[in-house]
Amino acid sequence: MIGVIMDFNQVRYFLALADTLNFTRAAEQCYVSQPALTQAIKRLEVELGGELFLRDGRYTEITELGKSLRGYFEQIDRTRHLVRTTAKAVTSGEIAELNIGVMCTIGPWLITAMLDTFQIQHPMVSIVLHDVTPESIPSLLLSGALDGAFCAHHNSPHSQLRYVELFEEAMVVAFPLGHAFAKMDAVPLRAIAKQRYVDRLHCEFRQEMIEFYDRHDLQQDVAFRSQREDWIQSMVRDGMGVSVIPRFSLLHTEIDHRPIIDPPLSRRVEFAVVNQTEIPPALDELIEHATKYDWSVSKLS
Repeated sequence: MIGVIMDFNQVRYFLALADTLNFTRAAEQCYVSQPALTQAIKRLEVELGGELFLRDGRYTEITELGKSLRGYFEQIDRTRHLVRTTAKAVTSGEIAELNIGVMCTIGPWLITAMLDTFQIQHPMVSIVLHDVTPESIPSLLLSGALDGAFCAHHNSPHSQLRYVELFEEAMVVAFPLGHAFAKMDAVPLRAIAKQRYVDRLHCEFRQEMIEFYDRHDLQQDVAFRSQREDWIQSMVRDGMGVSVIPRFSLLHTEIDHRPIIDPPLSRRVEFAVVNQTEIPPALDELIEHATKYDWSVSKLS
């Protein structure tokens, strides 16, 4: 079969005839006349050097050669569809690489689950994830280094950024299994001050907690400080102290937690982009997907 030349239409006609074993129905399925389909099949047989179908009046049967080549033709047809889809995606700007920041204090499993469903629905979009700190997000977005960022804050937004709210997340006190806090339904912030504490340096509420303790003449017993969320939780798990952590950022099953009261603490998790009139189609699709995604508390619990 060296030197065989065939076109996509011949492959399409062959597969239609192999499915229907009827020239009339195959021609209707391919939106061509029956003589045109018959001639195309004959040319294909000449090019391949053997019959693909046996014809006996109205009866049509696929030959052994046809059966052996059917899988290859199906692969060619899939390639045809992929070529057309890819060409359409390229010309319409659907193929893209998005650089997305994820704030270091946001639970990774929460974001990756949403991104997985997005990528399945948009296979032409490649996503590069970047671990970023809260203070670096505005400059990374405004410089173009990032296309968007998952972030969380509870204070004033940046004037040049647009924020799409995703869900509200409570802050909790995390502690090792068997800790005295496990007997409480909720833990007052004052009670946390009396415990050995592991200080999260990237905590959005860190300054507010310091000011709260100062107002109430409380001295926080800080045993360890770290910027690394995984280190913080490992230290809590190992009994080295308690820590205030976002509810959905907890990674270890060996860590227990309770809500915080007096005062309660919570943050908005959002997707931030540069506030501009036009944004790339792929980024627009991601924003729409994130907005419609089910972030319900029952699903996150």
